[in-house]
Amino acid sequence: MTKSVAIIGSQWGDEGKGKITDFLTKDVDYVVRFQGGNNAGHTIWIDGKKTVLHVIPSGILNKDKISVIDHGVVFDPDNFLKEVAGLERAGVDINPRNLKISNECSVITSYHKILDGAREDASANKIGTTKKGIGPAYEDRVSRKGLKLKHLLNKENLKKKLEGLFFEKKILFDNVYHCEYPSIDEEVQSLFEMGNSIAPFLVDTFSLYDKDDKITLFEGAQGVLLDKDFGSYPFVTSSSTSYAGIFSGSSNTHNIIDDVIGITKAYTTRVGSGPFPTESECEDSVTLGRVGHEFGATTGRKRRCGWLDLPLLRYAIKVSRFTSLALTKVDVLCAIDKIKVCYAYEYEGQIIETAFAGIDLEKVKPLYKEFDSFKDTVVNGSLDQKLEEYISYIEQQLNINVSMVAFGPDRSQLHHRHALNIFQ
Repeated sequence: MTKSVAIIGSQWGDEGKGKITDFLTKDVDYVVRFQGGNNAGHTIWIDGKKTVLHVIPSGILNKDKISVIDHGVVFDPDNFLKEVAGLERAGVDINPRNLKISNECSVITSYHKILDGAREDASANKIGTTKKGIGPAYEDRVSRKGLKLKHLLNKENLKKKLEGLFFEKKILFDNVYHCEYPSIDEEVQSLFEMGNSIAPFLVDTFSLYDKDDKITLFEGAQGVLLDKDFGSYPFVTSSSTSYAGIFSGSSNTHNIIDDVIGITKAYTTRVGSGPFPTESECEDSVTLGRVGHEFGATTGRKRRCGWLDLPLLRYAIKVSRFTSLALTKVDVLCAIDKIKVCYAYEYEGQIIETAFAGIDLEKVKPLYKEFDSFKDTVVNGSLDQKLEEYISYIEQQLNINVSMVAFGPDRSQLHHRHALNIFQ
């Protein structure tokens, strides 16, 4: 019987999804990325060695498993080839047997990246885009002008399609943003050459992993609060980062995911602009950022830090049908003397426990419960008592189990509290 598990970020991304994906990969057959692009940054530590992945699934570090980049991903060929080269220099084996790419992935061109950067630089109200062309590529997909990876393999056809994609952008480049850009012929030649390098990896993913007795792990990028529909719009990404994105962005032909694990940092962080309720009252935000090394794996930007926000977590649990949570970076809280958790909001004259789509997070007042800090995480194979109290409070408030606790960056620094459905 086919089984599946999903790894979904429950906050604004950067929760440690790569670590959990990497750990679970040993027990699955396929690891599938279903949305986003190389704006993601999944950092994995194994035996003290750091690996940062962007578009390639975190399962690639387990060479006997099959990693899949499915059709919901927007794909930058140049970035991909550089990422492969960097991983191979680090001793990671990447080949068409252990990495498959959907030929239906939308292509990020140079024009998308130029437009993305020009818009952000010219805007008085910056969203905080990574300037990697993600949004413009999704725009062209929706407006039916975009390229698919399969289009890069026929040069004549590629030029015709690229001319249609470029027509409006040229007007913007010349008359609005006044920026330089490659000619059509230059872009066609570049994309065609890269397409031929990528061709051995391209497959029809629809029929790839629809087989009995296989376990598929769906690896999300970013987090629920950055979902284009459910997130803190307009400060969101351009894809479906939640549970729903699995079904639109992958070739999953099943109607249920056995386990949906919400990856949750023991505090909250956010990169870029947008409302952040628990940031302003977090006196220890500098300490959290320093001890937690809170810098974006893709952009290097400093992450904003705040206390754990349960109203937003309750919302994320509802949106993505989480079956359990994985709590990460609990070791960072050892550096804090008094830990706070936001359990509810004051909002428009009422006390509310669960956030909702469209709530004005600029107007909420967080209500806090305070905990004494724990100065250790795992003692003789068991969680520190004060840490266990912290986790138990989260479970009781959210009515969901914390199945895993990560207490350090390495693959080995993971404590299991509850078994997952797929392994029972």
